[in-house]
Amino acid sequence: MSKATSGAHGVPTQQGRGWVHSSTSEAWPPTTPDSSWASGPGSGTAFLPTTPRASTGSWQALCLWLPTFELRLELVRSPELDSTSVALLGSGESTRRTIWQVSERAYDAGVRPGQLVSQAISLCTSLTLLEPDPAHYDAAVDTLLEVLGEVTPILEPAGRGRVFLGMDGLGRIFGSPPRLVDRALRSLFRVFPAPLVAATRAGMAPGKFGAWVAAASARPGEPVIVSEEDLPRFLGRCPVSTLPVDPLVVERLERLGIRTLGELARFPEPSLVAQFGEDGRSALAWSTGRRIDPVLPWHRPRPIRVSLEFSSPVGLTETLHGALDRLVERALSRPARRGRSVTGVRMGAHLEGGGSWFVETVLREPTATRERIAAPLRAKMAISPPPKAVQTLLLELTHFGPPSAQTELFDRKEGSGREAGGHELAQGEVPPSLRDAVKELKLRLGDSPLYRVVEIDPWSRIPERRHALLSFDP
Repeated sequence: MSKATSGAHGVPTQQGRGWVHSSTSEAWPPTTPDSSWASGPGSGTAFLPTTPRASTGSWQALCLWLPTFELRLELVRSPELDSTSVALLGSGESTRRTIWQVSERAYDAGVRPGQLVSQAISLCTSLTLLEPDPAHYDAAVDTLLEVLGEVTPILEPAGRGRVFLGMDGLGRIFGSPPRLVDRALRSLFRVFPAPLVAATRAGMAPGKFGAWVAAASARPGEPVIVSEEDLPRFLGRCPVSTLPVDPLVVERLERLGIRTLGELARFPEPSLVAQFGEDGRSALAWSTGRRIDPVLPWHRPRPIRVSLEFSSPVGLTETLHGALDRLVERALSRPARRGRSVTGVRMGAHLEGGGSWFVETVLREPTATRERIAAPLRAKMAISPPPKAVQTLLLELTHFGPPSAQTELFDRKEGSGREAGGHELAQGEVPPSLRDAVKELKLRLGDSPLYRVVEIDPWSRIPERRHALLSFDP
């Protein structure tokens, strides 16, 4: 068995052929002194359940988890803060900001995720507060998924800092399970610096739940690999708090004295269903290892993105609302949106002095109307406004649906130039309807009777020299 030791900067160096392979005899909880500081909101501590009998996907799962992913990215950008007490602020109103993620030093000083800023500063006067930058975090996740996509085509992200990889059939290419994990971890060096890769926890087991529990019980640099035969025994030592069920169900189980999944597995299924309903049935299936959730292929959406950069930072709400209307019009006029309605939209901004801000919403009904898209975003902006002045305003149409209105038999199949607002002509594109009209006129008249205005000398004192007419024949 190979061993991983720490180098001069806490980076794992190899002794043997790869990372250490922890056997399933390791006891729960993890052997690290205290890892609860990494379990703040948004840290990826909740498992996302899927259908119990999915027929597609990868049965063997590998979970890679980097606790406090966003805070670690900020420390990479500001390495001088690595040895201090640091906390990442949560998004919300500026008058009642709360703590989102905390470093280990801040946790030891008493700072906890979810605390008010005033409480955190009173507990740790040397605390450094950082504004979140969601655009930077999402860009890092996109790059991470692209790199891991070269290892396996089956990926399923589960929030920032956690991703499931389908490993079925890859043993013929990379070798044994330890080599598979070693190959995935080494690919992270192309995205993250060595200290972040060293802090990544890896767990491999049948199904996503087993892989996630294995990753949560692993130590940095020491993956936990669980075989199919050892899965029930491994899960039996895990606490019931790992179950992806309603927290009230977990609380009731703990009040009844049921602390581990092994104790839960001894109860008959009818009794659990009578007490907890379908959650009781699912909890029993997970605790015994009968339920295997495969890693499902992730469909990467292709949103429509538009942006508007201001010459000077803007903080007025009315100005931002007007810019939002312009962005919605531009996004709706894109050719990629034609024939589809909008069901999900996201608005963000690059802030003055660094940082970013984002809000998103799911529309109640599919629509292609500007006001119905902009109104929910204005409401989100009123609840959670940008913390600083906006330098660049961003808009993304993330999810699409069928046409918002049913078309009749003799309706026009394509929009006219007036409906497009001249946006295509301004960018050098000719709408198909206009192109067909010019062809019909040429057949009737012999040549195109249309002209376009071209700017020649806009600063000339003579009006006739400023523009010229050229024949329009696309």
